[in-house]
Amino acid sequence: MSHTFTVSLRRCRFFARHGVFGQERRAGNEFEVSAEVVYSPIGPIGEDTLSSTVSYADLYEIVSHRMERPSALLETVAFDIGSEIRRRFPLVSALSVTIIKTTPPIAGFTGEAEVTYAWRL
Repeated sequence: MSHTFTVSLRRCRFFARHGVFGQERRAGNEFEVSAEVVYSPIGPIGEDTLSSTVSYADLYEIVSHRMERPSALLETVAFDIGSEIRRRFPLVSALSVTIIKTTPPIAGFTGEAEVTYAWRL
């Protein structure tokens, strides 16, 4: 029998300087990041130790650390976060990272811009 768990972070808010245009890099913007990982636990279920799971505190540390480093493309940021999650947690079999730019610099645009990176074993 195979068991899987999903650990998620939802809409974590960051101020960052991601963007293609110089003004975006100078002024910065508000972003929301969600990350979801699917994994099969190491050892028996009910072991009740962090070593047998994916810690959402560690996921947040990965996300927040990467959000501090400016990039032109949100695709790059999402991919980097996903790659670091896979590196740190080899038991992960699937993941997704979504980054929302809450106020993209598009004249007349009143919504949000969103990029999602997904990976599956």
